[in-house]
Formats: sequence, C-alpha cells, structure tokens
Amino acid sequence: MFISNMKKVLILYIILFVGTAYSQVMPKEYKLDARKFTDKQLSQLDAVNNIYGKRLTAVPEPTPSIISNFISDILVAGDTIWFGTGKGVSRTTNNGVSFQNYHGLEPFGDYDVSGIAVYKNFVVVATAESRDVNGETEPAGTGIKVSSDFGTTWHAYPQPMESGTGRFDSLIYGSNVIPALKVLTDIRNLSYDVLITRKNTTSDSIVIWITSWAGALRKSTDYGATFTRVILPPDDNSIDSIYPGGNYTGSSSFAYDPVVNDNHKCFSITAENDSTIYVGTALGINRSTDWGVSWKKNTTANSGNRISGNFVVGLNVQRYAGHSIVWGATNVGGGTGNQINGFSYTTNSGTSWGKEVTDSAFSHGVGFKDSVVYAADDNGIWRSNFVPLNFNWAKPNVIYDEDIRDYIRSNSFYAVDSKGDSIWVGSGDGLARTRDLGNPWTEKWKIFRAYKPISSTQESYAAPNPFSPDDEVTRIFYKTGKTSASVTIRIFDFAMNPVRVLIQNAQRTTPEVVWTAWDGKRDDGMQVANGVYFYRIEVDNDMTFWGKILVLQ
Repeated sequence: MFISNMKKVLILYIILFVGTAYSQVMPKEYKLDARKFTDKQLSQLDAVNNIYGKRLTAVPEPTPSIISNFISDILVAGDTIWFGTGKGVSRTTNNGVSFQNYHGLEPFGDYDVSGIAVYKNFVVVATAESRDVNGETEPAGTGIKVSSDFGTTWHAYPQPMESGTGRFDSLIYGSNVIPALKVLTDIRNLSYDVLITRKNTTSDSIVIWITSWAGALRKSTDYGATFTRVILPPDDNSIDSIYPGGNYTGSSSFAYDPVVNDNHKCFSITAENDSTIYVGTALGINRSTDWGVSWKKNTTANSGNRISGNFVVGLNVQRYAGHSIVWGATNVGGGTGNQINGFSYTTNSGTSWGKEVTDSAFSHGVGFKDSVVYAADDNGIWRSNFVPLNFNWAKPNVIYDEDIRDYIRSNSFYAVDSKGDSIWVGSGDGLARTRDLGNPWTEKWKIFRAYKPISSTQESYAAPNPFSPDDEVTRIFYKTGKTSASVTIRIFDFAMNPVRVLIQNAQRTTPEVVWTAWDGKRDDGMQVANGVYFYRIEVDNDMTFWGKILVLQ
C-alpha cells in the first residue's frame, strides 16, 4: 500500500522542503448529471481502448463499511459520494447505508488513491504506492484509471512520463523553444490531483488534467491514453505571467524543470469554468483564463493582496447565489514574502486575494454548503459563514457518535463535502457525517470505520492488536445479531483481575458489526503495563464471548 495515515502528509512536507495533498476537490458544475455520453463520444473512447487495451470490469459488492480509516478525498456527485482512501477508491450511493470498495479489484489492486475527479459519467483516479529504492521508501505513481460509465468499467494507463535517451526535451511555446527536463521514472512522479473540463464549448470532448511533483502539470485530450506537458511560469519573480507571444527563449530560469522550479511542482487544481483554471504548486497559485494556454502566477511575493502561503495543496470553488469564490489551502512553502499556514480566497477571479487563518495549522482542503465554508486542517474541521473580514470559524469540541460511543481521535482532517444538509468529513481516524441546519456543530455525528466482516455472533477481534496506548487506541469489533441488545464489555489482566469496564448495559440497536474503543487505561485512569489482556463481551443474559489484546509500548 502507498502512504498510509500520517505518512501521506509527511511526503508533502518532505517533497517540498528537500527540494526533490494532495487534496482533491470538485467545482459544482463538474458534478454528475443525468445525461449519458453520446454514441460518438463513446466510440472515440472505444477507439482509444482498441489501441491501448480493453476496458476492465470492476463491480464491487456492497459492504456495510468503508475500506480504510484514512480518508483523503470526498467528492459528492449527484446521489453518489466518492472517497479516496488509504486503500483505494470507495463510494456510497445511499448516504452511508452501505459502501462499494474497489480495493483488490482490477485495475486498482492494492494501490492508494492520490487524486480523483468526477464529471458526468467520467471518473478519473490517480493511484500510487510506496517502493523501496536503495533502502529508502519512495512514493511512486502507478498510473491513471479512467471510467466512462461512472465506475463500472475502467481503463488503466501507466504513469505519464517521457521516453527515449537524453536528459532534456524541447517544448514549443509560441515562438519559444523551452528546454524541458525529461521525466523518465515513476519514482516521486505521482499525481496529487485530477480535474476534468470540457475541451471547448462546441463539443462533448473532455480534457483530463493531472498535477504531479516530478511530472508537473499535464493534460490529456484522448481520455487519458496520452498526456502532454503544460508550461507554467518559472520561479523567477520577474516572470509572473506567460503567454505564447512572449519572448522567453533567452531566460535561463525558464527551463521546464521541477527539480529547480518550485512552481513546476504541482499539487492541486480546480476550475472556475472550463476555460478558467487554477493550479496550486509549491510556489503559489497559477491562473489561466484561456483554456490553459497563458498563465499568471500569484505568490506571497506579489504586490497587493496576497495568498497566505505558497505551498498550495488544495483548491476548490464555492458557488452560491451567483457568487463564484475560489479557495486554496495555502501553507508555508518556497519563495519569499511573509507566509503562514491558512486558507486564501478570491472573489474576483484572482485579481486579489483574502487570507483566513483558523489556527495556523497545516491546511488541507475546503468544502461548502451554499454560503457556508468548511476548512480541514491539522487541528480539526472548521466552519464559517462567508463573511469577509468577519469570518466566524468554529470547530466541534469533539466528534462523538453517541450510538456506538466512539470518537474521531485524530486532529488531522483532509477532506470535506456536503450532500444536501449532510456534511461529510474525512480524517486520519475515520469518516464521519453530521447535518448542518444553520447552527454550527449542534447535530449528532455518525462515524464510519473500516473493519473486516464478522460472520458469527461468537466472533470478535480487536484492532490494532498489539497496540500502543501512547499514541493509539484499540477497538473491539463484535456483532450481537439482534436489533436491540444490552452490551457490557470488561477488560481483565492475565491473572483475570478486573481492569476496566468499557461499557455497561449499553444499548446496541443493530445486528451488524459495532465496536467499542479501549485507550489502554484502568478504571482509575492509570495506563496499564505491557502485557496480555482479555476482554469479555456480555450480550443481554444469553451470550458471552472472549478475546485477547496485547499492549506493547
């Protein structure tokens, strides 16, 4: 598996600061609608598949749980909610009653999701994995997966890179010949974000955009079969805008080289409309208003109103009542200027930017419900009405599911989106849903967790096991088989001395799998010593079963 839990976030820091996200969001106009693709469009895709191979059928069976507790992407598309997780793609079509997980199915295998986009019936997924290179663990892109029928059949393409010998290519940009470093490996060449737009206003053709570190910004006009490189401005502060009629051939700083230029290290992308595109890099936000041909760079070094930081790992567009507001997760990065971790927004298509700081934690993503903004960072999930200069950021004191008595125990949140009144948030410790009826964080929470199936009411298990109470909890998974049951769970040490009563006569109202957490503490609040512990589950007065937990600091 690629980069699980906090490792995925650390890769972003490492890639930026050693100079060697990932948060995916989608503007509303790219959400699924009821229209099907034309016969001409599908025949074009079939022609591509005839050249590059057949499409693969991947129809996951419904399961009661999501595939992973690490949630990096949430996309609401019509009645379907898509999730990028630490174990691949997952989705729900019934608001969380059940999930469909693509983990283990071709062409996804065990790959992690690094980016995902949805447009009409198209779903595009970028995948990655970790790989051992000379004794070091390195991230590697494992390609682009494209579905034209909303996730039923897929075609898999390798990670885009160059071929042939030699270190440099020459890219033509207007009358300029730009030297471009060839990308000849998939190591550190992974796509952190994906976007789908229309190619023009007169046809159904689409463009697939991907943002990568080593691969920079690329686009495909043949449904993902091939990708071409898109030139962005260099780091040079004297060149903040480029257009095909400009003269850049003589500029040594203009080489298309992500190793040298932070502005070619790309992490996020969104679109205000099909022709107005925003790309977040390690050196700011780049905007094009002509379908990705010309670009203007905005950094903390620009004059006037500036973004909060140059490391831009998330972009999204808020739309309500005729407003179009572009938001970015803008963190401390390369370049000059005063920088701080936060969120930046523009109400005038990038002419000027406002800055919002929730608590100076590393920011990851933004989502919306009409005029309400939700911000995900390393210190929680935040909510505010859109009121420039008077934002009223607030976060829940705790995300607690009172039905199963479980908490989200991670402070790091990566993704958020809304479906009607339902607000979905993704963290490093599970997926959660609540409702927003106008008052911040007052409605009940529902927590969704990954777990393995339990076929019998006499089965149970704890995970993780062994576990270290210093930085994690273990959860005991079990099922009562009843629509209503009274459950008590007790912990005992190896000598069968009582240690902790986790729950007593707690009501469980589902016959399916439920769980109860143990933080490794005794009833008196003291942490237990290393060793073997037993748990006993009592269901009503007619079922008792046992399990074992190893505490290992």
